[in-house]
Amino acid sequence: MNSPHWLTKIRTLVLFTIMLISTFLLISWSSYEVARQSLNKEIEENTLPLTSDNVYSEIQQDLLKPIFISSLMAHDTFVRDWVLDHEKDPNAMIRYLNEIDNRFGTIFSFFVSDKTGQYYDPKRILETVSKNTQQDRWFYQVKSLPADQSYLIDVRLDPEDHTHLDVFVNHKVHDYQGNFIGVTGIGISVEKVKLLIEKYERRYNRTIYFVDKSGQVVLHGQSFQRAANIRQQPGLGPLTTAILTVPGGRYQYWAHDREVLLNTRLLPEFDWYLMVEQNHHPQERVLFITLLKNLGIGVVVSILFLFLLWLTIGKYHRRLEQMATTDNLTGIMNRQAFELQFLRLRSNALHQGKSATLAIIDIDHFKPINDFLGHSIGDLAIQHVARLIQTSLRYSDGLCRWGGDEFVILMPGCNNEQAQARMQTLSKLIEQSPLISGSKTIPVTISCGVAELQGKEGLKSLVNRADIALYRAKQQGRNRVVKEDE
Repeated sequence: MNSPHWLTKIRTLVLFTIMLISTFLLISWSSYEVARQSLNKEIEENTLPLTSDNVYSEIQQDLLKPIFISSLMAHDTFVRDWVLDHEKDPNAMIRYLNEIDNRFGTIFSFFVSDKTGQYYDPKRILETVSKNTQQDRWFYQVKSLPADQSYLIDVRLDPEDHTHLDVFVNHKVHDYQGNFIGVTGIGISVEKVKLLIEKYERRYNRTIYFVDKSGQVVLHGQSFQRAANIRQQPGLGPLTTAILTVPGGRYQYWAHDREVLLNTRLLPEFDWYLMVEQNHHPQERVLFITLLKNLGIGVVVSILFLFLLWLTIGKYHRRLEQMATTDNLTGIMNRQAFELQFLRLRSNALHQGKSATLAIIDIDHFKPINDFLGHSIGDLAIQHVARLIQTSLRYSDGLCRWGGDEFVILMPGCNNEQAQARMQTLSKLIEQSPLISGSKTIPVTISCGVAELQGKEGLKSLVNRADIALYRAKQQGRNRVVKEDE
């Protein structure tokens, strides 16, 4: 049982620990805020402009490579001569495209003939394009481009795998007289571009994404978790018009109580805007980690007193409580604890309108086991039976060592018949599980009496009725379960 003196000591220690943690938190947080404000001032006065120019240069270099390759293919004399020779050898074009992939490390190159409409890829003739097919509209859009525009970039489904999107660089091909004869180009996996973005995000500690002229986010890294259009993003929405009407600029806005620094650049080849954001200085994370470390030290020091108390007073308290409520031999409840649990279980059963049944169990022929095999074997038999009983219990059941070799089980939600059936199953389990001690195999059986709770009946009366049933079980030859009305 808890003593008031012990509880007072615990409350005092907990209060002292809270005071220590609060003081340490206040000091650490004040130091962190001073350092963070100094760092923010350094960002505003010394580290601007942002390093997004470097990001822009590297990303532009990676994304312009496919445009260069498609232009190289479009001006290749082999492609022109092959088309002008009436496409006699389709395998020659297939080999050429395969060589392009191998040489430049591209994932997908293609050529579409204006004369035949055939779509060639590095493996085969994929299909024949048609004006009446929605997915082939891109070809006729490229064909109708103005004379001063030689290529078109779009995002569409991969022709080999319609579950994936690719970025396509579609370049017009003309013969030697300037007549349109087809479209060639390169497909870039959207996932590959996303990996590039994530690489730059990790390198520069920035948030990087692309938007088109309507403000729609077209490409971003895996960590990007915002609205699909920058007009709908908190803090950034009011700046959208200004961002999309100039080739590039620097902006500041607030989102989720944090100031964000934004640098934009237009990639004219893609007609997309590169968005590079920084919402904290790299050193701010170091400051925060230092704060957490300091707080951690304070917490450890503060709770050390409570931990020491748990190892000393707490251990003895739990030991005393265990001795007061459990049976020393079996570890299950003793009679004192069971009497309290009986009152609680009886109250619950009455409140829920459910039945409850008590079973009293006695080990058969226990006295001869003690007399001829010794008390140590008798103790082992009691522990053996206790363990087997525990394996058959529900969470709501209550088990008690009533005294000697007797056990009592209270089963809420069970009537006489249900309890008898459960005890018969337990009886068979014990009969089939003899006690093995060294080289000895000792058969063990039980007799059991069952009685159902009647209203607000007391524990003594209920046990007496179950004990009468137990006596009948012994009279009938033991190793059996008898309920009170049999």
